[in-house]
Amino acid sequence: GIASGQPQPQGMVLWTRLSGEDLPAQVDVAWELAEDEAFTRIAARGVEQAVVADAHCVHAEPAGLQPGRWYWYRFSALGQRSATGRTRTAPAADARVERLELAMASCQRYDVGHFAAWRHAAAEPLDLVVFLGDYIYEYATAKNAVRAHTGGLVRTLGAYRERYALYKSDSALQAAHAACPWLLVWDDHEVANDYAGLQGQNLKGDFAAQRAAAYQAYWEHMPLPKAARPVDGSLRMFGRLDWGRLARFHLLDDRQY
Repeated sequence: GIASGQPQPQGMVLWTRLSGEDLPAQVDVAWELAEDEAFTRIAARGVEQAVVADAHCVHAEPAGLQPGRWYWYRFSALGQRSATGRTRTAPAADARVERLELAMASCQRYDVGHFAAWRHAAAEPLDLVVFLGDYIYEYATAKNAVRAHTGGLVRTLGAYRERYALYKSDSALQAAHAACPWLLVWDDHEVANDYAGLQGQNLKGDFAAQRAAAYQAYWEHMPLPKAARPVDGSLRMFGRLDWGRLARFHLLDDRQY
């Protein structure tokens, strides 16, 4: 799929990930951002390198855009072109904004239900989705499963990547990502149930290595900036976003700290 996030008055992050058998270790991925859905007025374009060490993810960061307006974006690589996504910049810091349409969501567990809420969200005229954590669940398939989690309990980098790929295969979730930019924070299930800092729930094993793998996979699959790539097993998630003079979002990290 495709996604955008972290909207600022002059830019945002555009995301995708290449998938398929026998991908080269490094692939050039072209992206373009336009003022219209037909891409007749290109506002920005560039090329990013998707590499095997980062699961062939792409984080493009157009800049110098107009505040408070909508844009359309797409990617192309290896002779193929992605779907088109719709995104926007945040209003200027001093803008007197009268209205903000947003959805708040959390706790999406693939194996216990279909994502009907995302079909609804994708059809709404939203400016923003604010996702409050538990984007994936690390558990094996539940006894009352509606659809299966592939693989068992997730603990390794490869398994986290597979779990994100499974969730992102959902067409309704893809549509919600393509409809507008997202702001994201995490909770516990992106890593493990009820973890805190470097302590896991079961008090055993090398939890620091597990958390580092989970954080790497999270960054690979979310529209976060390149600068957020984990370093030494840590990733900065907390921050702040102003929506003109109307709203201020405080993004909190109550798991890593």
